[in-house]
Amino acid sequence: MYGHLDKQPHFSGWKEGLSATDPKIINERLYGRGCSDDGYCLYSCILSIKTIQELGMKHEKVIIVIEGDEESGSGHIDAYLHHFN
Repeated sequence: MYGHLDKQPHFSGWKEGLSATDPKIINERLYGRGCSDDGYCLYSCILSIKTIQELGMKHEKVIIVIEGDEESGSGHIDAYLHHFN
């Protein structure tokens, strides 16, 4: 399984009065850059495996690769995949 894990960096100028770590509800919508980025992939991978096991289903060995570099254009991911293959 593959996942990408990162959060938007702190910076000013995104939208007046909003920040990466201070979510706000405006017009019934949640705003907060950190909440909308890829921080859930590891939990999704683990929960999917746990669900399969709880349903009594069998599965092969699962390898989870979580990339922390910037998006899937990482210059390092291929080397890691070949190393652990």
